This record gives sequence, structure tokens and C-alpha cells, in this order.
Amino acid sequence: MTTVLDDLKRKLADNPAGILENIAKEHQVCLADAIKCLPADMWRELSGDHFERVIKEVPDWGQVTTIANTGDMIFEVSGDFPQGTFARGYYNLKKTQGGFSGHIKEDACHSILFLKRPFFSKLSASINFVNEQGNCYLKIFLGRDEGGELRADQLEKFHALSNWEH
Repeated sequence: MTTVLDDLKRKLADNPAGILENIAKEHQVCLADAIKCLPADMWRELSGDHFERVIKEVPDWGQVTTIANTGDMIFEVSGDFPQGTFARGYYNLKKTQGGFSGHIKEDACHSILFLKRPFFSKLSASINFVNEQGNCYLKIFLGRDEGGELRADQLEKFHALSNWEH
């Protein structure tokens, strides 16, 4: 496995902008391992113990893009991330005006990977909620301003939440 991860680290050092799910599948590793093969300045990790703090802060950030990628489909919702409450083992998202709602298993979060890297010629930043198997079940991408750049206010909050040193 070490050889596979070493090869992947070299590949991602040369080109960190690919679709990580595809790269992980190609190298037969979980997504968390693929992310951790990116250059160290592109990611930060918090334990899943920080789930509640992170998930409750994001609704105050404004418009973001929320993604669930099962491999067979990629589901995206752009807009404010919903507020939620804990009940019956789930974090229950309250329905937004656009209809976005759902339920996130409370104890599913093993770690949270904050990722900041180039993607399609622009800087991208996301919060990736990862289960015990190293699979990402929820991604929240920061929003963009009118010029297509990451929103500065969200990036500042992202840095603070992930303990990212600028």
C-alpha cells in the first residue's frame, strides 16, 4: 500500500487538480487517502468530534454548494446550507426555501478534511465529511463572488474553522 500512496503523492504533486474520487478509484484507495496524498499545504484534518461545531457554523456563511457523490451520481445544491437539529441519531436539516433538506447520521463522521486546491484553473475550497471507511459522504464548497473568486468572507471563516494558517 505504501508504494501506491507514494506513487499517488508524486502524481498529485505534479497535478493536484483532478477529480479526487476518480483518482482514488483508479489507485484503489479511499478518498481520504487520496486527499492526504495531496501536498500538505492543500489540506487540514479535524477529527469527527468537531462535526457539530462545523455543521452548525456553515449555515451562517451564505451561499455554498453542497455535494453528495456516490460514484454513480453527483448531486449538487447551491444556496444557503440549512440549519439543523439533532434527534434520533441524526442531524436533521430544516427545509430551505429551495427545498433542500435531509438527515445526516450523527456518528458517521470520522474526520473532516478541509481542502484548498486548484480545480479547473481556479482555487477551490471545500469541507469534506468522511466516514470511518475513508469515504466522503458530504462536501460543502465555498461560494464565489461576481468575479468567480472564492468569497473572501467565507475563506476567512474556512481558515478559522480549520485552524488553517494563511
